[in-house]
Amino acid sequence: MALESPIAYWNDLATAADDGQLFLDPASAQHCDKACTEYLAILETNKDLAFKLGNVKGMGTFDSGIALARKFSLKAVDGPNNLVDVLQSHIDVVTAMQAVFRKFFDAAKDVDQQNATSIGRNGPR
Repeated sequence: MALESPIAYWNDLATAADDGQLFLDPASAQHCDKACTEYLAILETNKDLAFKLGNVKGMGTFDSGIALARKFSLKAVDGPNNLVDVLQSHIDVVTAMQAVFRKFFDAAKDVDQQNATSIGRNGPR
């Protein structure tokens, strides 16, 4: 049995939240959302820095130095399992996580808005 991808896992949690099968306190969800926002900023910064590693120099003019510089460059950008792509995959997962957390406090805001509208129309009970 293959493990499901982290994106699929968080998408399943989003579906469970939409179906009312997953609950999280709105205040806790806001804390999680904030942590996601902060982590996304770090990941984006590191991804931008990783692009700069895509052109390694200073390994000398011998064939071995040139090959090593190319290998390091490809490990940063465009090679198999390169740093930029790995960071992007983390960004994708954290974005999916954040979408789940936002469902809880967005839903709470929607209920509050509906209640306020109802009270405005009908008066307090």
